[in-house]
Amino acid sequence: MARGRRRVGRAIDFGNRNSVNVMATSGHFKVSTHLKDIIGRDLVTNEFVAVFELAKNAIDAWATRVDIGFDLDDDRIWIVDNGKGMDADALRERWLFVAYSAKADGTEDSKKPGGYRDQIRPQGQYAGSKGIGRFSCDTLGKTLVLYSRTAADVPTQQLSVHWRDFEVDSKEIFQDVGVDLATVDGFPDDAPVPMPTGHGTALRIDELRGNWTEHDIRRLRQYLEKLIDPFGSTPDTPVHIGVVGSSLDDTTLAELAGPVRNNISDLLTEKTTRIQVKIEGGRVHTKLLDRGREVYRITEGSQYEGLERATVVANLYYLNQSAKKTFTQRMGVRPVTFGSIFLFLNGFRIFPIGEETDDTFGLNRRKQQGMTRYLGTRDLMGRVDVTAPPRVFREASSRDAGLIVDANVRDLYDAIRRKAVFRLERYVVGVTWQDKEDQWREDASGLAIGTTRERVVRLIGQLASTKDLELEYYDPDLVDAFEGDADALHRVMDSLTAIAERRGDTRLLRRVEEARARQARLEQSEKEAAEAAREAMAGMARANERIATLTKQATYLASTQDMTVEQMTLLLHQVLIYSGHVEAAVDRALGNARSVSSTASDIGAGRGGGELADAAAAIRVRNREVVDDLEYIHLENDRLMAVARFASNARFALRTDQLEGDVVEFLEEYVNKVRAHRDGVDSIAFETNGLTHPAKFRPVDLVVVVDNLVENARKHGARSMRMSARRRKRRNLVEVLVSDDGRGLDEDHVDPTHIFDKGYTSSPGGTGLGLYHARKVMEEMDGGLQLDPDREAGRASFVITLPRRQG
Repeated sequence: MARGRRRVGRAIDFGNRNSVNVMATSGHFKVSTHLKDIIGRDLVTNEFVAVFELAKNAIDAWATRVDIGFDLDDDRIWIVDNGKGMDADALRERWLFVAYSAKADGTEDSKKPGGYRDQIRPQGQYAGSKGIGRFSCDTLGKTLVLYSRTAADVPTQQLSVHWRDFEVDSKEIFQDVGVDLATVDGFPDDAPVPMPTGHGTALRIDELRGNWTEHDIRRLRQYLEKLIDPFGSTPDTPVHIGVVGSSLDDTTLAELAGPVRNNISDLLTEKTTRIQVKIEGGRVHTKLLDRGREVYRITEGSQYEGLERATVVANLYYLNQSAKKTFTQRMGVRPVTFGSIFLFLNGFRIFPIGEETDDTFGLNRRKQQGMTRYLGTRDLMGRVDVTAPPRVFREASSRDAGLIVDANVRDLYDAIRRKAVFRLERYVVGVTWQDKEDQWREDASGLAIGTTRERVVRLIGQLASTKDLELEYYDPDLVDAFEGDADALHRVMDSLTAIAERRGDTRLLRRVEEARARQARLEQSEKEAAEAAREAMAGMARANERIATLTKQATYLASTQDMTVEQMTLLLHQVLIYSGHVEAAVDRALGNARSVSSTASDIGAGRGGGELADAAAAIRVRNREVVDDLEYIHLENDRLMAVARFASNARFALRTDQLEGDVVEFLEEYVNKVRAHRDGVDSIAFETNGLTHPAKFRPVDLVVVVDNLVENARKHGARSMRMSARRRKRRNLVEVLVSDDGRGLDEDHVDPTHIFDKGYTSSPGGTGLGLYHARKVMEEMDGGLQLDPDREAGRASFVITLPRRQG
């Protein structure tokens, strides 16, 4: 119950505005009620930022816990903290004093209670200090009721603000609009979050300006996780969320409620390449670790005058493909979407630095100069914590505009780039990126590879040789073995010598000299062996030539010795069939050619009129028949060549023109065991992917299709070709995706929709029949052939649809 209520408001005497006495003139600024909008909703436009601003104010008031409560039934938000609280004087002289900040003038700590904030920031350092964060309440709702007290045994102050009162007339003086200040018995008991038992403050915001849904609260959690503790590195989580709403089930309410924090610190510690940099007291301390293994530790002087009164701690992480996959599975969002390098000032995030589209440190502009030489924001993730007294670094009044850039901020950004980003980049790009397989390793086992170890030793050697830099530690196991080619060994030993001399490591220096002596002996032995080898090379060349001839003969015999009489008979039968087809087609073509010649002679004899028209028509018909016969000869010749390949490598039992069997197995055998050893592209392979597909098919025609696609790829400069079986979605069919590394299709000159048309060719001197025949024979087997609909523009990828499954 209210014990008393006072209307707080005060008029200001602005003097006689009509005075014309210049010698005695005095006056004052007047402030319009429109100021409320300028420093409220116009400045803090994001409701998530508004919630965060109020949470920051609470922790700056020495709160160890802040609860954000959503009462969806009553359209209400609560923000409750157990900070030091305020009495009536503090409310009048501080909270209601616009743009005044006790943090800025140093009086905020006068009654510091101690506790949680002692662990986060030293005396006199705050998340905000502008005296306007309280107006974030206006961004969230139209009405504010504030409850606060400084101890359990003192009255609770209740301050009521109706923001609409300031919106009636913009000509009204700001401070003439009153607010209600009263004394009540204690904190209310109808909030969805716990109230302080002693000192503290509770904000109740009513008539919300936005409609908060389950989705919005989940987004707020994600937003606050990144703003407060993006990597789960803070042992105590000060911010919690509570939700009540009759429209939500118990499971959803439980998911929305609880402490605001992430839990990925173990992933970032053990699965990433990371660099830790601390700038303090005029020194820069750096440690580089690769998936839990410390590689080196160095110390150097700091040249940054703007950081003399600050402490900067940077923890940056490079995630390879394996770590990115794990991150996405655990967080439900890709690393690039989660963010990049977050900046924290005195324990609180500076927004929007680190967001997906932010490039405050200029990394993306730099990466555009060399995609494989530099790291961009998509490659990095991390946190930079800056601890500094007030006004060393100033946050922009608009809470989503980062820091105000001055000399100190420029030094800060340059230090982050040069001492953290570029040092990490030097290791990642120069060492791990050179090992292509390292993208999928979860640990640092790749450092055991000789060439990788060589690159690490050279990097450490360069650091050891750098003036005014102290190499405090390096992993001794990385320099424990000497192996590789002579040039690499000399480079490594030069680097090791620099390390040993800089560190005063006499044991390492002695081992380097012993290795140099061994290498000299080896090089002399190799020189002598090379001379003896040259003398034997001439004789070996003659012997190898003879061996190669015998090997070819043996290979041919081995491939044919198991051919049965039945198989040979069947193969010859197929040859005779196709030879008969070719002979008949040639006869027809010759007959038609003679007819064309006879008709042409008749025209030449001078026949005219209707007879001439009839003769011309006869020529066209006969000519078309000649072309058809020649096309048929072309296809039958392809089939003859296919049968010839069977005959030269009898791994297939060809009993008939049509088989019933596993089409995938047939193609895998033909491509990998027969076609791979023929003229064509350098490398060809068929991948079954564990699929089978029993069906009726004509093996010779399948060979024609494969050979035509291989020949097509060869003509377009392909060196490698892959055929991969896959299941077609929503249908009981199997497809084969055919791709190569050739030039593809020049779609400025070749129309992809016509490449299967008879006579259409993209190659000089081509017949335009290869792809036409390939599609034709597949369709005759109840299959198909088409360009891959999902191919990249300009690529010549094909999809073979196998004949329909039997049964």
